[in-house]
Amino acid sequence: MFHRLAETFVTLFVVLDPVGSVPIFLHATAHLGARERRRIAIAATGVAFLVLMLFLYLAQYLLDEMHISIAAFRIAGGAVLLIFALRMILVGEHASAGHEARTPMEIAVFPVAMPGIASPGALLAVVLLTDNTQYTLLEETGTAGLAVIVLAIVLAALLLATRIQRLLGAAGIMVVTQIMGLILAAFSVQQMLDGFVEVFGRGGH
Repeated sequence: MFHRLAETFVTLFVVLDPVGSVPIFLHATAHLGARERRRIAIAATGVAFLVLMLFLYLAQYLLDEMHISIAAFRIAGGAVLLIFALRMILVGEHASAGHEARTPMEIAVFPVAMPGIASPGALLAVVLLTDNTQYTLLEETGTAGLAVIVLAIVLAALLLATRIQRLLGAAGIMVVTQIMGLILAAFSVQQMLDGFVEVFGRGGH
């Protein structure tokens, strides 16, 4: 039991990626003041929590009703995440132009909450970690509790993002953003490949 909880916690920590959320948050809120950044950090974490809980408890039922396989969800999620990752890598071509016309709540929802915190990989992970055919409702609730703990760490990282920015500077943030974009791109491609392998592997039997 403890081994599964530890494994689940590590998985959630990796896919929710508190450190990786910081560059996304800083890029999206580059033109805003400290008070608005704080509001966005809290709102984004709240939105991510609601989305993750929705997927954790209901997504598999919805996917089954719509006859959408986990493999198809993995491929689609990986494709969306890849597009966002490429935008992070090419951040110089996607400066914060256009953010000024958006409200703080809109920025909190996209891109900070989704796909910054509740990325396709994170949504896929909570679906797989709470597979209805393998885990009881109590075990799924335990996973939800671990997700809340990781989200609290994410919130702390976002609230400290300005200090991290001062420490690293603009050049440092750009380097971290592009590195995380590259890692996200590799992760998204892996998700898509795993989905294709599952589809073609199943077809081969």
